[in-house]
Amino acid sequence: MNRIEFDKGTFSVTWNGQSVALLPKEFELLEFMHRHSGQTLSREQLLHAVWPLQFPTDRTVDDHVYRLRKKLALWDPMIRIETVRSSGYRFAAKVPGHTDNPLHHVPSFTEDMRNIFTAFVRYGRGDALLTLYRNKDVFGFDIDLTYQLLIRFMEGDLRFLVEEDQATFAERAFFLLNIYQHMNPNENRKYVETALRCKILPSVWHNELENYILIYMLMDWGEYDKAKAKLDALSLEIEQNGWDGLIPYAANLKLEYDLRIRNWKQIGADIKQAEERLEQFPYQREQGQFNILKGIAMYGKNPHEALQCIDQGLDILKRSRFLPHLMSGLHTLISFAQAEQWGGILEKYEKEWDRFSRHIGLSEMEGLIRQQLQTHLGSF
Repeated sequence: MNRIEFDKGTFSVTWNGQSVALLPKEFELLEFMHRHSGQTLSREQLLHAVWPLQFPTDRTVDDHVYRLRKKLALWDPMIRIETVRSSGYRFAAKVPGHTDNPLHHVPSFTEDMRNIFTAFVRYGRGDALLTLYRNKDVFGFDIDLTYQLLIRFMEGDLRFLVEEDQATFAERAFFLLNIYQHMNPNENRKYVETALRCKILPSVWHNELENYILIYMLMDWGEYDKAKAKLDALSLEIEQNGWDGLIPYAANLKLEYDLRIRNWKQIGADIKQAEERLEQFPYQREQGQFNILKGIAMYGKNPHEALQCIDQGLDILKRSRFLPHLMSGLHTLISFAQAEQWGGILEKYEKEWDRFSRHIGLSEMEGLIRQQLQTHLGSF
């Protein structure tokens, strides 16, 4: 018997080899109830979670639960939504628990599975990563909180990342800072600098932010000299330490840097180098980012081919299931279109951003993210 799997891309839920297609709000309601399995949830709680900026009635919840029950009927009584009289609803599922799999008690097997998990992260295979995570009880291994938060980030589960009872602010801050960078980069700068100066992040995320992500952020802030210095230092470290996993990432950063400073003479060589790196290290996530950057470089001379390249890059990122990188790709694309005054391309991808934003509830979470960053980092 398998775990219940939720696919936000298709608004479908799968269990025991069978899939059911849901409407967006049905999907969001079921996912929220599943996340709080066994808890009695009032209609008010459900309205606040699923319709936070709207003004529906209790009847809205009842109607959606009614439709969900009809669609989930084939799984009853193993999976069902129960009515708790005078209180609300409760999601109930009889699925195998942690102790059902003896492999949980074999340390070497757990370590091997974690290595596979890490390899999927390196190769940008978010699709495989999510499948592995959703079936971790079947495979027999645990995921620590660091990777659990990463999974939520990949899935675009912003509500989980802002809920303060799920993890401490320090544990969630890396993800909140990354999200807010694409919403308000200039305001985010003070929060990023404070987080790094005060060293509030777990070491793994502090290192990731300071040595890798910050290069992109510095370019976003127009600090190109600082970005170049950190990029050169990173490239040297990669060469000295043999960090193969970062080679295509650094090549993409070099291409983006030269695009941002309009160093057109160097861009052709950057593209060639990035292509060579991706042939050597075929990481799906970096391939998608590269296609977007290559399309931007081509747009002035060959708009039609450039758009094909960009769309291919976005499709790759969607298939990779790394939503943060899709967010970064769209953000970079729109920033260039605004700077170069590419009206047609700007309108096309602003609509894409709006669809993406609605899909993960970005605008609904912006105020909560800003409030938490200000509360924890704004007073230093």
